[in-house]
Amino acid sequence: MRSCFAIASLLLVSSAATAQTVYSPDVSRVFVSGFLGLNHNTNIGDFRTDCDCNFEGGFNLGNVGAQIGADITYAWSPSWAVMAKFSYDNKHTKESYERDIATPVSTGSLVQIFPVTYEEIGDVSLSYMTAGLFLRWQPRLARWYVFAGPAVGLAVASQVRHDQEIVDAELSYRELLDTRREVSTGDFDGMLRLEGMVGFGYDYIVRPRWYINPEIRVGYPLTKITETVTDRGKDIPIEDWKVMSVQISIGLKYEAF
Repeated sequence: MRSCFAIASLLLVSSAATAQTVYSPDVSRVFVSGFLGLNHNTNIGDFRTDCDCNFEGGFNLGNVGAQIGADITYAWSPSWAVMAKFSYDNKHTKESYERDIATPVSTGSLVQIFPVTYEEIGDVSLSYMTAGLFLRWQPRLARWYVFAGPAVGLAVASQVRHDQEIVDAELSYRELLDTRREVSTGDFDGMLRLEGMVGFGYDYIVRPRWYINPEIRVGYPLTKITETVTDRGKDIPIEDWKVMSVQISIGLKYEAF
């Protein structure tokens, strides 16, 4: 009898020593968070204003915009969840290139034509209120996760400004006494912007129910920015202008339920 009791006690001790937390698949959780971040914008295609200038898109490390937002996550299992994100997304961008133009140059009372080097500068004010819905997968018992889904943005700012600056030393515009002038400023229709987004995040526990939440997201445009730019009463057609973005943010997340 004593030996049976000893064996049972030993089994109970062994079972307690190896006990693990078991997550019930029937328990769902809800998280809310706010985040701040930056996005790096890349033009795909080109945009135009009322001139013969095209601004070809490309990577430019100066094209960094701010982002602020919030999200809510509903996890119906330890691994699967759906996330809704809402944010102000600044995609301001700037492109420039140099070109030589034969220009009348006044020297005293003499006017001669010389090739002058100009920098053509396209400055785009572009920002959105964006909402996205994403499916999230997180390995069981892990803190990192991945997600993917669509996002749609409603334009808040939508304007293209074209400036021209003389690069050659000791030259300036006669009327302005300056090396830089505004060529044109155009507005565009600010159509809805749709993109597909994938991302990676990590939940770092700081205390029960509270997490520090860094994320990296890549958004690829599915629609172009606009069909036309309206500049001084003229509608300038835009063939294919899109903006891709890479976003980095850090948030504070709370397990509400």
